[in-house]
Amino acid sequence: MTVHNPFNQTDALDEVLLDVAALIELSPRDRKIAENRYRRLKTHLERRGSPLAPYLVDGQSLIYAQGSIATSTTIVSGTEDDRFDVDAIVEIDVPDDWDNTRALDLLEEALQGFPGVTGIERCTRCVQLQFPFMHMDVTILDRRQRLAIARAGEIFHSPDRGPATRVPSNPWGFTDWFRSHVGFGQEAFAESIRRHRDAASKSRLQYLDEEERMVVGKADQHDLPPAIPSAIDAQEAVALKLLKRYLNLRYEDSPLPRPPSIYLTKRAGGVGYFEQGLSTQLYILASSTAEILRQHIADGTRPQEENPSYPPDRINDRWPREDAAGIADMRKLAEGLEYLADRINHMASASLADISKVIDELFGERIGKEQRQVLAARYDRRGSSPARVLSEPRTGSIYAPAVVVEPERLREVPRHNFHPFILDGEDGE
Repeated sequence: MTVHNPFNQTDALDEVLLDVAALIELSPRDRKIAENRYRRLKTHLERRGSPLAPYLVDGQSLIYAQGSIATSTTIVSGTEDDRFDVDAIVEIDVPDDWDNTRALDLLEEALQGFPGVTGIERCTRCVQLQFPFMHMDVTILDRRQRLAIARAGEIFHSPDRGPATRVPSNPWGFTDWFRSHVGFGQEAFAESIRRHRDAASKSRLQYLDEEERMVVGKADQHDLPPAIPSAIDAQEAVALKLLKRYLNLRYEDSPLPRPPSIYLTKRAGGVGYFEQGLSTQLYILASSTAEILRQHIADGTRPQEENPSYPPDRINDRWPREDAAGIADMRKLAEGLEYLADRINHMASASLADISKVIDELFGERIGKEQRQVLAARYDRRGSSPARVLSEPRTGSIYAPAVVVEPERLREVPRHNFHPFILDGEDGE
């Protein structure tokens, strides 16, 4: 008996998912603006009168990107607004006589007056700079111990309730681990995502002032040493972006805490590369993570993920919560991942019209609408080419007659401006 594999032919679904990924990530222009803000962060903290300036002048202290901006997996969050959350590390030697709240106290003081901010918020482990369409979470890392592990140290955990403590951390090492584990042998995929970025990429960040506009403009002409690592055109990274966008929406109104992004990033870096395509990559990332969580629930255990570069750094030390609350946290994520896997499995053999409906549900109606506009522009060639684009209902495949014989089962993808739910000639109502 032959078992149907829905992932044998996912050309259409892969194409749609690549458009979604390009729409939710930082555009090249936005990356340059974010990079300029990292540079201004260093200048601002080192300015005369900054309480941190004495600790940032020895030529060794570093300010650098961490988290999703460093792993090139930053995505737009929110359904109604376009917002990017990026992270920065300020690495200094913290004096012996500072208690565990002083570092964040002085960081908050030093960040006052940063150009263009709309707000500054003290958080448990960082201070957040708020800009239009962007947040920057700034964290102090104490490197005083000079550990044998490169760039490892301690960050400060200062909750509203309970004692302030120190937490082992090595974001630099984690970034290096992730970037060294993804993207190998994916030249064709890298070229594909670049083409989709050219068609779908959307710039959102606004210049803070004329100085930023001029600096970013000069950076177009004269490349500077990067403050943000270069983009990763890896299938694993793109699948992670899609997963994060889906979970952002799923947890938007949930009272339960969402899993830390770094936990999902480690899963994405460890799951391996699947040559069947992006749809398969996302399906396996979601389904395998759900299986792990279900096993933890059955065994009465919880994930204890370590930073591969520095095991004392427990990357999910605050999630899931303890006891029954933690079981609820794991069950919530497992259910969400299982649903995502089920929807991908459905889309793998669905028509473009059906795919469009599910894309709206998984990634937001606004992103879905923008994706359909990109797809329409790609295949609406009126006045430029007599060729037709064909799709095979219930297979999720797209064909061009120039490269495929035109059997009866194929139908033309309409040339006209696509109705949101009639992308392949089928009524999606």
